[in-house]
Amino acid sequence: VYNRLVRDFELEPQAMKITTYVDAPPGSGLGSSSTLVVAILGAFVEALKLPLGEYDIAQLAFDIERKDLAMAGGKQDQYAATFGGVNFMEFYGEKVIVNPLRIKNYYLDELQFNTLLFYTETSRLSSKIIESQVKNVKEKSEKSIEAMHKLKEQAIRMKEAILKGELNKIGEILDFGWHYKKEMASGITNPMIDKLYETAKNAGATGGKISGAGGGGFMTIYCPGNTRYSVIDALSGFNGSINRFEFTKNGLTSWSAIF
Repeated sequence: VYNRLVRDFELEPQAMKITTYVDAPPGSGLGSSSTLVVAILGAFVEALKLPLGEYDIAQLAFDIERKDLAMAGGKQDQYAATFGGVNFMEFYGEKVIVNPLRIKNYYLDELQFNTLLFYTETSRLSSKIIESQVKNVKEKSEKSIEAMHKLKEQAIRMKEAILKGELNKIGEILDFGWHYKKEMASGITNPMIDKLYETAKNAGATGGKISGAGGGGFMTIYCPGNTRYSVIDALSGFNGSINRFEFTKNGLTSWSAIF
């Protein structure tokens, strides 16, 4: 990150120490690596007084990860980390538009109560799965291309349901997307993940998905009403844990510490 900033802004290199801390384990599928790059950029932008806005930081984080470091993946993680909140993102080639969604607080409270984040205690190398997806699309795999169109449809349906407060549709939309996500490449799911998902649905969950590229990490599970308790009880038979999380309206925040 620092080398890229030195190059782009013709800075005089200087010695410094950087200490980082990340809540999520490696291979979590929560976008932690992209978030870390965004956070480090934010610290440098503040410390060096660089003229970079939110879109600039998100794009630069993408360039560092995907181009400089040749790490496979998309753009959504960098923009989600930078902007924060609940957004509908549109991608047109190199152009990205982040549309913040105005959601009533009680809808967000209900969404948070109904959503479980289950850590499977298995990690995966996301780049391998993503490379497989890209290969399938380049080879014009009809199944993979149809799945991508369906995931785009899912995003639009999800936006409309959240804005209208039709939270009873959230699980169904997640279930729809999970079905097609699995079609994009091998390795996205496995027998353990399938069993976990089936168990959660039998206990009252209406939908869910593995976060990130797939293959392990965290599973997001939607449990309407009081079904969260029966789902938690059912998942106690699996290796893994329920993790607390909170929706936040804030994205990248950086400041100069006073000593």
